[in-house]
Amino acid sequence: MSKLDSSPIQHTCPLPPISPTSTKKNGEDATSTPPRKRLGLSSGLEKTGVKKLTLKSKPKATSTPQDASAWTTQAIATLSRAVRAIQSRPPQPTPESLEALYSLCEGAVGRGQGTGQILHDRLRMEIERNALEVKRELLKLDVVLGEEEIWLGVLEVEWKGFLERMLLVRSIFLHLDRTFVLQSAGLLSIWDLGLDTFRHNVIEDELVATRMTSSLLALVIRERNGDLVSRPLLRSLIIQLRALSAQPHSTLFVTPFLAGSRYYFKEEGNRLSAELDSSSYLRRVEDRLVKEGERCDTVLGSDLKGSILRVVLEEMVSGHVEAIVTKDLPNMVKELRTTDLTSLYTLLGRVGAIPTLRAAYLAHLKDAGLAIVMDKAQDDKMIETLISFRKSMLSLVAGSFGHDPSFTQAVSHAFEFFVNKRENKPAEMMAKYLDAKLRSGNRSMDDAELEENLKQVLYLFRFTQGKDIFEAFYKRDLAKRLLLNKSASFDAERSMLLKLKDECGPGFTQKLEIMFKDIELSSDFARVYSTSRAASTTSLNLSVNILSMGNWPSYSPSNVRLPGSMALALDKFKEFYVSKHSGRSLQWQHSLDTCALKAQFPKGGKKELAVSLFQAIILLLFNDVPEGGSLSFEEIKEGTRIEDKELARTLQSLACGKVRVLQKTPKGRDVNPGDQFNFNKDFKDDHIKIRINQIQQKETEEENKSTTDRVFTDRASHLQLAIVRIMKARKTIKYSELVMEVVSQIGTRFKVETSEIKKNISSLIDRDYLRRAEGQQNVFEYVA
Repeated sequence: MSKLDSSPIQHTCPLPPISPTSTKKNGEDATSTPPRKRLGLSSGLEKTGVKKLTLKSKPKATSTPQDASAWTTQAIATLSRAVRAIQSRPPQPTPESLEALYSLCEGAVGRGQGTGQILHDRLRMEIERNALEVKRELLKLDVVLGEEEIWLGVLEVEWKGFLERMLLVRSIFLHLDRTFVLQSAGLLSIWDLGLDTFRHNVIEDELVATRMTSSLLALVIRERNGDLVSRPLLRSLIIQLRALSAQPHSTLFVTPFLAGSRYYFKEEGNRLSAELDSSSYLRRVEDRLVKEGERCDTVLGSDLKGSILRVVLEEMVSGHVEAIVTKDLPNMVKELRTTDLTSLYTLLGRVGAIPTLRAAYLAHLKDAGLAIVMDKAQDDKMIETLISFRKSMLSLVAGSFGHDPSFTQAVSHAFEFFVNKRENKPAEMMAKYLDAKLRSGNRSMDDAELEENLKQVLYLFRFTQGKDIFEAFYKRDLAKRLLLNKSASFDAERSMLLKLKDECGPGFTQKLEIMFKDIELSSDFARVYSTSRAASTTSLNLSVNILSMGNWPSYSPSNVRLPGSMALALDKFKEFYVSKHSGRSLQWQHSLDTCALKAQFPKGGKKELAVSLFQAIILLLFNDVPEGGSLSFEEIKEGTRIEDKELARTLQSLACGKVRVLQKTPKGRDVNPGDQFNFNKDFKDDHIKIRINQIQQKETEEENKSTTDRVFTDRASHLQLAIVRIMKARKTIKYSELVMEVVSQIGTRFKVETSEIKKNISSLIDRDYLRRAEGQQNVFEYVA
């Protein structure tokens, strides 16, 4: 804006009697008139010196009314010409200096309201003329596709030029703005009048608006497609449009920008989802979100950021949720692609699609877990695989799903689903897995790792509906660990027992606790017997475990033929025990007996063999065989009276295993009737103590089947006992209520089928434990 000159001014139009005021400056006579200088637009902008303008009060007018009217008319005409000169193309010199023009405006406004209104109207007309000229300039130039920046550059120059001219005009008419306009209701200030005129005549012109909107959007799309565009130009026009007013900014840019963006991202989403895998697609979506946010922050305005990001998410994520989660989620989870899963969870969370992701995650967990449980070829690795599977799935919940509790619950729901899809087998394998970890032969983990493994198995145990199957196999394996002295740690055994007790109640572990107590009592009694006279009369160091019948697994009786010294030692112990516990009897169970034999091998030297009782009595038979002689399968059977299957199994462990103290003829892995066996005089081993009795720890198919069959038999007993307890307490009960109470009591041990309950009710009716109420088929009465 031009600075006002402080020098006295001579005007070309006559002023009413306003005499120049004299001032002194630097000793010069201020009354002397300097050369007259007319300031045009260019000279006003080039002026750099700032001088102080001193305005004096006007003397009273002495001219006639006709003179005043003529002066006002002349002043208005001069000011109008000055505005037109400023807005000319190119700008022309103004009729007077800027200071003179300001004074003319001030003098004219002082003539009254009518003069102010005329000035305002003339000014509006000139501004409108200038705006129309700007529009004509813009419409002269066509918008070329791909070269929209050229037209937008012209728009920016014209727009800024218009604003600069308005600043100069406002400085001349500042007095009008601050007095007349301010006091007149309904009139816009000169600056706002300029903006409003520009908006109505240029920006809101249909053709100009269409060109501007399409060009701005074209620049945005070109940048999205990777082209280099003029960001300063784009930012400048958006700022000017926003400054014009909110309405054109919204109508001419925001609304079409969001609509066009929606279409653009919808098309891009459809195209990319068909071309890319989910991981690549998610990365493209994240890249889009970052770039759109950055463009809004630096160019388009941060107020648009939330809206455009919402459009990207709705069109590129919301519309493709099902495709994303069903296409590659199983592979992402299987391959533990935590980065991709984190992106997926974050993006779906922003569009409210977490339930869809959770449902897909649950479905995958069920399918993957079911495949593990149903794979019969990998039964031995089932529990270890399930534990590893759960750990990895929970690590995904923690690392990729933000510790979302609903995803943790999904893991639990999935395990509950597939653990029971294969009836009883998972429970059996849990017991066997624990047996492997609790045996002394397991050296792969320390105490802390062992404790963690116990907790992991207990987690799986909570879901199984075959807890009675688990109990039966766990009790059988525990018995072997205790009787064969194979337990890795009694502390670990006790820890697992406490965990089971907390989980299922004291009734579940009652018999297991008695088993531990029997071992402790047996140890105490063995110390008493070892100091007795009966023990001193035998040549064998005998240790006996006395087991309370009914609390231990049941074993088939085996009437094997024992060597004389062994039979004598057992008789001495039995006699001593009965003398201490009158009314009790002992029944020998030899299947888990162990022995330590000392052997002399011609090439191997002296060895100490840890063997089972069956292995021991077979080996002792060879003491009476002459050198180079052999015994047949039938001769060994006659000498030991071991049942055929067990005999074949035992001979296989002695002649076909790693430690071959016997030799079989013919050679082979299987033992059959008619095979010949002889002492292996060529046996060698670096160890003095050699363990061969691992055969006792291994389960046979018959043993597994027997354990399972006993559980099914016990289930019927448990059902009948529960029915009798309920009937005894209720006396009379409806069938539906009885079924519900039975399920409530028994459901914690095994899955109860309604048909089984009905079958056992009929059995109890036949045995007169209950009866149907007279005239009511679905009501039962207890028979005392």
